[in-house]
This record gives sequence, C-alpha cells and structure tokens, in this order.
Amino acid sequence: MSERIHDDEPDTSESIARALLKAECPQWARSPVEYLRSSGTDNALWRIRLGGEPDVVLRLPRRPDAAAGVLQEMQVLQQIEREAISSIVATPSVRHVGEPNEVFPHHWSVLEWIDGADAWTVRTELDGQPLGALAEDLARSVIAMGTVKADKIRRRPIGSRGGPLRPLLERLGGWLDGAEWDASSLLDIDAVRRLADEALEVANEPVNDGFVHGDLIPGNLLVDGGRLTAIIDWGGAGRGDTAQDLAPAWAVLPALERAAFRTAVGADDAAWIRGRTFELEHAVGGVLYYVPKQHPLGDVMARTLERILHAP
Repeated sequence: MSERIHDDEPDTSESIARALLKAECPQWARSPVEYLRSSGTDNALWRIRLGGEPDVVLRLPRRPDAAAGVLQEMQVLQQIEREAISSIVATPSVRHVGEPNEVFPHHWSVLEWIDGADAWTVRTELDGQPLGALAEDLARSVIAMGTVKADKIRRRPIGSRGGPLRPLLERLGGWLDGAEWDASSLLDIDAVRRLADEALEVANEPVNDGFVHGDLIPGNLLVDGGRLTAIIDWGGAGRGDTAQDLAPAWAVLPALERAAFRTAVGADDAAWIRGRTFELEHAVGGVLYYVPKQHPLGDVMARTLERILHAP
C-alpha cells in the first residue's frame, strides 16, 4: 500500500495503479508491481517489473500542483533528451502519459526505470569518502542545464524558488512569524533571519535567467561509487534564476567539496547568496511541514538547513 503524506491527496493505492494500467497500458497491467518508499513527496511511485524488458515506474501525483505540472514535465523530459545534459547523466525516458479518469483525477505518467541509489539513501557511504568527483559531476550537470533552451518552458512563479528574492523572503518571513508553524521549536530563527538579511543586500543584483531543474536535492540524484549517474524528478523544472540549481552545494556536498563546486560553476558572490537563499527557504519550509509528519524529507531538509546555517 502507498502511504498517505498530505491531507488532501487522492488514492494512489495498488488498486488504482492497476486500474489505470488496465485502462491505458494493458500490456503492463498484470505485471508485478512494487511500491517505492522514498524521500519524495509529490508522487506515489510504483515500479513495474517487466522481466524481458527494462522496468518502468508509474508516477501518480499526490498534490494538485504536482499534477498540474505532469504535462510540462513530460515535455521537458522529451526536450532534454536532445540537449547536452543527456550526454552527461542519465535522465528518465517517457513511456506513457495517462489521462485523468473516474478513478484518478489527474494526469499521470510512466517513465523508464533507471537503476541506481539516490544520494540520500547512500548518505552514510558518501559521508565516508572524498566527494571531489561528485562535485565535478554536479558542476558539469548544472552548467549543462543552464544551456537548455527555455523559451517554451514555464517561468518559476513569483514567490517561489528561482524567482525574485524579495517575494521569496516575504514567504519565508511568514513561516517564521506564523503561529501555526511554531518555527522557534524546530529551527534557529535568528540564524535564518541573519541569512535572509544578507540576501536582501543582493536582491536588486542582475540574475542569469534560464532553464533550471529546480529540485537538485539528494533524493533526485542517483550516484554510484561517489559519481553522479542520473538526475530524476523534473517536475519542478522551469525558467528562472539559474542560481536555484546551486542547491547541491548545501543539500549534498560538505564544505570542502562545496567550495570546489562553486569554483567549477563560476558562481559570483551574488549568485552564491541567491542560491543559498533559495535552498534556505526550501529547507525551512521542508522542516516546518515534514518534520512534524515524521516523513524522511523532513530529515533531508533538516540536514540541509544545518549545513546552510553553519557554512563558512
């Protein structure tokens, strides 16, 4: 059974998964399926084991905003297969895009399965080895993503990561001040405010506008032997401030490799502060929402926040 994460999410159980496959992908409807528990929260994932051909994964959106981006994500995945990033790391191939129907209210998708362990699952292993090669891989990937043509890609909404800093900081302030979040019991509010104040100093600096993956956190990065092998979950991709894709500096890398990553991507002071601020907002929101739910993403974001607040 799939677990319930959000209060308003639709049924994403095996019976729903099989009903959708029977209706639109009958060739897979009788295949063994396995629910995948992960640190992700936007989609319920069912791995379909096909035996004689590569497995596929059925992705059922758990939230309306994730569902609204399914068609855009499929367009992005088809586009990046023709871009430089596809020669650097593996990205998911689209096998089917499903229609809403009486048993499931949203578009859904089937992607080809990519073998590998994500950087959160193997974090203990990664913490015990030098990550210089991983930092180089991440930098090459971020640089390549910045070259993806973004003319027809949706722009990141005002107030979200990758958009202008001032509305984002207002949203962050609302979380810190809102009684419903009880932020002081979960994080160091003064330290967060200090970094937010530093961000205001670069809020009017020019930005590099372009394509962003938008969610380069450990669960979306597959690794093997300390090297990056694939980038998954492109549902947050869009057009915006490319500093947003500096997220792995704090979400994945320790201090030494973080510095090497910054040098490799060529981030100046203003871009570095914007990237840090985007991930600060991400981490604070994740801690406040997911830690009380005892979901693994809360742990991911708590570690990221700790690194941001104590970075040299």
